Amino acid sequence: MTKRQPNDGVRAAGPDAEKAPAASSEASTAVALRADQEEFDHKQIGALSLISPGLANAPRAQLAVFFHYCVRTGLDPFARQIYMIGRKNWKAAEDPDEPKYIWTIQTGIDGFRATAHKAAKRAGESLSYEDTVYYDGEGKAYDVWLARVPPAAVKVTVLRGAARFPFIAKWDEFAPTYYDKKQGEYVLAAMWRQMPSHMLRKCAEAGGLRMAAPHDLAGIYVDEEMEQADADAVLRVGEIATQRLREAAAVEQDGGVDRESEKSGEAKPASKKRARSAAKKTDPAPEQSKVDEAPVAPKRAPRKRAASARRPAA
Repeated sequence: MTKRQPNDGVRAAGPDAEKAPAASSEASTAVALRADQEEFDHKQIGALSLISPGLANAPRAQLAVFFHYCVRTGLDPFARQIYMIGRKNWKAAEDPDEPKYIWTIQTGIDGFRATAHKAAKRAGESLSYEDTVYYDGEGKAYDVWLARVPPAAVKVTVLRGAARFPFIAKWDEFAPTYYDKKQGEYVLAAMWRQMPSHMLRKCAEAGGLRMAAPHDLAGIYVDEEMEQADADAVLRVGEIATQRLREAAAVEQDGGVDRESEKSGEAKPASKKRARSAAKKTDPAPEQSKVDEAPVAPKRAPRKRAASARRPAA
């Protein structure tokens, strides 16, 4: 039995890409990518939806882009070497032309390394690294990071042929934080607490590999790079909820007028419920209003006393 190459069963794309032979009958499965297909079929989309929930609702054009990346990199989406994730686009709430979801193609650092090495091998070049450099908050460099606190930055330099591709990943730009309801504060993600220098190093390595193999890795991100995007989505949910609470409190305090609308000169009317409650505080009681509005009867003139009553007794 012949040994399968990483690109077996995948139709290559691009002038410099390896030509992949058609999948053999022994190795092919119901979901394996075939050399003669140009997009995912319904069985493959169903299988991918189990790996990435929500992918079945992705636009056909976006699925075609994902298929192209699978072909170009030679990574197997059904082996979880590469996958596509949809994140809610918060701009869509204000702009109807914006898509509801932003789709990102991701892979692990191993997939990045394999793709970059294949690209260098195709060009007859070697791929290697310089020593990793860690930095503290003062900018002092270290060959090994032994401190208990996370490094402020990590520098990874990828070497491809005679070219150098250095990339510096800063802690503040990549470390993800999430809101913990039990603690009532934002905390660092679990893996970033356990292995802070290792996680940041993978982000720096991914950036260097992407620069060294731009035709193969452009538009693809490792999971560690996108954890910050997931944390920002959670943070956005909290910000929206807080803003709504503040707006509701402002309306209640101002007696039915929105403060933000009042500043812009266009006061928005309060809801019917709040308007009725405000009316109860200012208007008189219904019974009293009816009494005040009733017409007052004119006073009768006093009757004239009888003449016999006015005459003195004899």
